[in-house]
Amino acid sequence: MDGNNVVFAASLKNKVVITLSGIGPFYFERLKQGHGAKWEPWTDSGFSSEETATPLSVSVGDFLDNRVETGVYAYRSVPVMKDEPKDTDYSYSNFVRCGEAGPIGWSFGNYTPPPGQWGEICTPDDLRYTWIFGTDFKATNGQIFTDEQILYYIENATAEIERRLNITIRKKRVRCNPKERGYVKGRDYDIEDAVYDFKLSKIQRYGVIATRYHPICELHRIEQLSRIVGKKDITSRTIADKRKGLLKLLERPLRQSETVRGIQTAINMYGSETMSQHLFYEIDYDAGFDSAADVPHDIREAVSKSAAIALLNVIGDGLMSGFSSSSLSMDGLSESFSSTQCATSAYFGARVKVYQDELEKYVNENKRKLGNLPMGSL
Repeated sequence: MDGNNVVFAASLKNKVVITLSGIGPFYFERLKQGHGAKWEPWTDSGFSSEETATPLSVSVGDFLDNRVETGVYAYRSVPVMKDEPKDTDYSYSNFVRCGEAGPIGWSFGNYTPPPGQWGEICTPDDLRYTWIFGTDFKATNGQIFTDEQILYYIENATAEIERRLNITIRKKRVRCNPKERGYVKGRDYDIEDAVYDFKLSKIQRYGVIATRYHPICELHRIEQLSRIVGKKDITSRTIADKRKGLLKLLERPLRQSETVRGIQTAINMYGSETMSQHLFYEIDYDAGFDSAADVPHDIREAVSKSAAIALLNVIGDGLMSGFSSSSLSMDGLSESFSSTQCATSAYFGARVKVYQDELEKYVNENKRKLGNLPMGSL
């Protein structure tokens, strides 16, 4: 999202209020989620689906969309440009639900990532109605667990599965020494990476560099950095094994005998071993999956179970905090109630244990298949 252009939408069930802020004027569009859906521009008569409709530029302020049907809507805006804008030039709103639309999620087959955004690997409705089926998200004091809170747990669960499987799920821009190049975090890059050391014996034998983050979405740049010849771009002569995060070099480094330093190393007591101190690799790439739709089903399920475990622990206390059993007797009548909750067991302890066991089994079976196995020797 452009920092100078913000779009926010709020549903009133049969209407939507959209707020535009930033530096205008803008072109403004609407999308109703569904197969074959297209962006409809804002015209002098409202949003129009006609191919010949003329977009109307607008300034900042509030707008009312009173022509909505049952479904899920998104909105986007872009500053007026001379050239045709790209999807990445737009600022996108949150999704809003209108009418009597039911749950939205991967488990219902009706969710797709918003255009220009990565999307959600698991939606709040997936957790509410599928992974935590039959559980009330309303505490005894009347407080409701919001979608924003659920999304927070989904983000944490995604990071946990990334760590446990040693992979990257949400797409991240990895750049080498970005601050020295004037890049701004959040705008130009997400992760700062260091140069990769040159290992003469490894390159001679395999010609492969294992990236620190994988899988790889796209390789943007790989350059040799040498004290001898400076920088040399070898991007076009490198093949990326994207799933494993391996860069296979079609061009090997310059031979020492082809340089002046070759004479120096030939007479030096350490010989060719000093070569590794003078050659590095600078690599820019995007790691993770290109969008939430590209994440394999088993990884999506693992993230969903991890988020469900955290939510069940919190929601269980909200529904029945510090309660184990109770009994009531009056005039010869008695009633007793006992829950599974105690000092060492949560209210939904049985379901939590099942999810934990399934998740542990999945991680043990797949962490070496999905993630690189670190090895070393002395």
